[in-house]
Amino acid sequence: MQNQPLRSARSFRVGYSSNIMKRSVVSQYLVPLALCLNLLGCTPEADPKTPSTAGAFDPRATVRIDAPANGATVEPPFVVEYTIGPDVDHYALTVSGAPIEGLSVDARGEGSVEVDVGYGRHRVLLEGWDDDGDALNRHQLDINAADLTGPWVTITTPVTGAVVTNPVRFGVEASDGIDSVEILADGWSLGVVEPAGLLTYEFEGTGYERSIVAHGFSDGSIVASDSIQIAVEADEAVDSSDWNAVMLDLIETYPDDGSFTYDWTDAGHGTTMDIYYDGEVVAEAGPGATCFCCGLTFEVYMRSFAQLDEELGGDGLLNGMSVGDVLDFRRDWFVRDLWGDGPGVGFVHYGLGEPVTDWSDMRAGDPVQFWRFSGSGHSVIFIDWVTDADDVIVGLDYWSTQRSTDGIGFSREYFGTGGSDMDPAYFYASRAWMPSDWIAW
Repeated sequence: MQNQPLRSARSFRVGYSSNIMKRSVVSQYLVPLALCLNLLGCTPEADPKTPSTAGAFDPRATVRIDAPANGATVEPPFVVEYTIGPDVDHYALTVSGAPIEGLSVDARGEGSVEVDVGYGRHRVLLEGWDDDGDALNRHQLDINAADLTGPWVTITTPVTGAVVTNPVRFGVEASDGIDSVEILADGWSLGVVEPAGLLTYEFEGTGYERSIVAHGFSDGSIVASDSIQIAVEADEAVDSSDWNAVMLDLIETYPDDGSFTYDWTDAGHGTTMDIYYDGEVVAEAGPGATCFCCGLTFEVYMRSFAQLDEELGGDGLLNGMSVGDVLDFRRDWFVRDLWGDGPGVGFVHYGLGEPVTDWSDMRAGDPVQFWRFSGSGHSVIFIDWVTDADDVIVGLDYWSTQRSTDGIGFSREYFGTGGSDMDPAYFYASRAWMPSDWIAW
């Protein structure tokens, strides 16, 4: 019984409302920071294919897979749709490491290619380079190729190879006729969930790889299966920070009457005002009263720093950073890689804070970057969890700017297994440290 993973399991279903578990924090920090600055972390919620067009963060240098969606179940041959920015000199598409030939784009930079692969799980990767051969951008997703004329089941989250933390949230989709899905880890049953549902499970053993299998049942018989490999890592406790209170006080000063509307195509950096650091502008407001999500959350962080620096008699510097460093920090915050973290990457790199991997440690005022199955992302300030009748987390309340609130305001989204639901495998929370806790970098 030593390897039995059972501690607790609770399952629930969530609908496809407007749209979390942690993707590997460690692996995210290993992603090369030379990737193009593409603002994909603020992709509009209404149209996940709408590219970013904000200031220096130019979609001209981005590559993006528009279809299929991450975690989708497809029948081979299937079509991969993609968009290539005009500054991308050359690009490549691979499926499970095999190069796909015949790529081309139209005048708008859009293209498609038919891919024929065997049944099973496949990783689709699109990469782009400039004319010097330097990597600009990459977009990666996982799909399950299956015979859609028969029964099938797919684990939509987490993806195979992921490093996750407790509790793990497993999402499944299945074909018509499958009435329940049992999820097992290393042969031990974690629980049963309905198709399009999430199962929340906390593992006792951490630090090693586990084999996850999902069996789809119809009338008591297994009719389809899927499997992934994941590693569950132990969480590290995160102390509270007085910085959160400053952030929360500041967000209450912003109007929520549509005075500042959401505009992803703003020519500035998504802030409501010019943000200064050491006498220079490090984020420019766009024309008119507009903003977008990662610009607004960055603005609140930098305004919090200015306030605390004055109150504490600081030297005006953010942990000794130069203007150039703060510009790079802003680029981290705006997310350098699709499906990646933003604030947490910058906090760790510059000794300003740390990721929050245990959801029970989350506090109002924590910056959050999350992603939906559609591929769209959002940068927000955490307010509270949304829970069901069994006290299981099913969504979150947050503050940011978005179309659904006509600009700045409080909103709510839910976790799920597809579409515009939040993907629990790509939820990144972080906490800003007070100046006395900063680490030299």
